[in-house]
Amino acid sequence: MGYFDDDGFLDEYIIKDRSVLKPEYKPKKLEERDEELEEYVKLLRPLLKGWDLDNIFLYGHSGVGKTVATRTLLPDLRETAEDQDIDVDLLEVNCSSANTSYQSTIELINEARNPEYPLTTLNLNKPELSKTGYPAEQVYDELFDDLNEAADNIILVLDEVNTLGSDSELLYQLTRAQTMHKLEAELCIIGISNDFNFRDDLPARVKDTLCETELHFPAYEQSDLISILSRRAEQAFYEDTTETGVIELCAALASRDRGSARQAIRLLRKAAELAENEAVESDDLDCIEEQHVRDAEEIIERKLVTTGIRKLTTHRKYVLLAVTNLAAQGKTPAQTRDIYEYYKTVAQEFGRDPLTRRGAHEHLLEMCDNGILKNVNRDQRGRGRPNKYKLDTPLETVIDALEQEEDGEINDLDNLREQANRQMTLGE
Repeated sequence: MGYFDDDGFLDEYIIKDRSVLKPEYKPKKLEERDEELEEYVKLLRPLLKGWDLDNIFLYGHSGVGKTVATRTLLPDLRETAEDQDIDVDLLEVNCSSANTSYQSTIELINEARNPEYPLTTLNLNKPELSKTGYPAEQVYDELFDDLNEAADNIILVLDEVNTLGSDSELLYQLTRAQTMHKLEAELCIIGISNDFNFRDDLPARVKDTLCETELHFPAYEQSDLISILSRRAEQAFYEDTTETGVIELCAALASRDRGSARQAIRLLRKAAELAENEAVESDDLDCIEEQHVRDAEEIIERKLVTTGIRKLTTHRKYVLLAVTNLAAQGKTPAQTRDIYEYYKTVAQEFGRDPLTRRGAHEHLLEMCDNGILKNVNRDQRGRGRPNKYKLDTPLETVIDALEQEEDGEINDLDNLREQANRQMTLGE
């Protein structure tokens, strides 16, 4: 008998359609975002009158609908424009996978040269570029050569543009392209950012030419998340397989953190998987219970943090180690300057030259976006207040993850564990 021969695995338990809970699932209508969609449409509608579009920057935490709204509206805009004999090409790149202007530009070029990419009229008979080996000037020239073969109107989507940090060369090149006679088409940049203050850190030469309109996507309210999850649960689960309070708990946990629909759905999916596995093994269980949600939250948090920390760059780990040490001493939330002083000591102990304070601060911001750290003051209402950071996950989880990091450099944190244990004892 094989492992999968048991007919019980084929029985109907809880999950009816798993695809509804997957991150790539696209609902027919963007949920609980009518007001933001209406504002977004107003910003895009001038194209249908033959007018130029302003650059648009969308701000909001991860999972609040910025990217989904963009991917929902732009294909519809393009189709409507074509009906009016207005040609539009769309290109999108996620800057977090590239991290630099140079790499993001190469990804845009390769996307433009991809014959299977569905949202452009381009049919370029050109080979893709490798990720390295070209002078920067050549890369930008190749991008504009390709774009000059596109439609009269081009919309470039730069998702997670804030991950470029202080490297604003791509934005500068794009905003200056027409002035420098490198691009003939009308270009609209749509930047999607998880950092509300991203623009504040841009050089003046980029701010002066960007001329963008801002659109903010607030965190989902708990009631919004309940509505979203209820609709997904109705499609994903068999009837009467969700205990009263499960949907509300998932929504409460997600709204307490970042108000992310993606997080709430991931939590419900993991809770359902735990319940389904138990149902296979026991005839006594036939529904998702609140305890499954709490277990799911712990599993997801530990996995996300451990995976994220293991993949951090070397100096980002040093910055995190500095925050972790301060947390173990009960000295967090800590201001950037205090973290930086501790970070310099850590880097020097590992025989590395420390980054500038600005470079270290960019690492702090990135780890906030990844859910590893939390900036207690940095939100829409916190401008002008000093940045203060703390761990956004249990101290022991961070220490465990640092010891499991991939290059094996940080592998003995016994003293830090003792420090943390003493601090927890004092807290009790």
